[in-house]
Amino acid sequence: MKGLKNAILFVYALSPPISLGFTPRPVSFLLRTSIMASSTSSNTNTCPKTGNPLPNLPIPEPLLSLTPGTWAYDTMSRRLNKEILQRTYEENQASFESSEFAQALVRFNELRSELDNAADTKLSYLKFDEVEDGRPSEVVERECREWKDILSPYIENNDTWLSAPWLVTEFYAYRRLIEAIGYYDKSNPATYLYDPFAVAKRAGLKSSVKSAENMLEKIVSLPSTKEDEFKHSFHPVSIISH
Repeated sequence: MKGLKNAILFVYALSPPISLGFTPRPVSFLLRTSIMASSTSSNTNTCPKTGNPLPNLPIPEPLLSLTPGTWAYDTMSRRLNKEILQRTYEENQASFESSEFAQALVRFNELRSELDNAADTKLSYLKFDEVEDGRPSEVVERECREWKDILSPYIENNDTWLSAPWLVTEFYAYRRLIEAIGYYDKSNPATYLYDPFAVAKRAGLKSSVKSAENMLEKIVSLPSTKEDEFKHSFHPVSIISH
């Protein structure tokens, strides 16, 4: 039993707590990647927009999703909607079909409709509501500005879900999901910080216990760290039984 508890603790420490919800990552790194992909090396070998150093070798052209039979094409034209978002709906069906999620479900289905017609649906800017957004205004303004910088070249070029770079549309799709469910909308307690992937995260945590336990059996001892305090204040079995 001690080994099981240590295994659960080990996996839990590697993964964000389910109670923290989505905790979407900032888009700064995506913005840097997008800028780098559209920049060419110069004598100074720095990005003209950020001043950050660029690789010495030429940067490859971004991967698009236009070619049938490729992984990128399958992801954006089928897998993202038919598998990932369909599973997301099934795992959250009770919540999604509740009255509190009525508008969220409409937006969710609109997103799925776009992906059903990915080849013909043009990208659009994300929507930000500084009044109802539960984050500090400076955070909202920064994200709005960064996403506009990322998307503007492709929106101005009338790019679709398939003709824009796969990396951009992949992150864009999940940010659109956040927008659809009203993740940052503090005016709706039911959708605010609601994690549509909580079921999948919990299943992954449960399924990884055995493999983590096998690894921990090979560890004779661990150095004393601040995680020891966390270990004594956390009851790992509770996350498995709920």
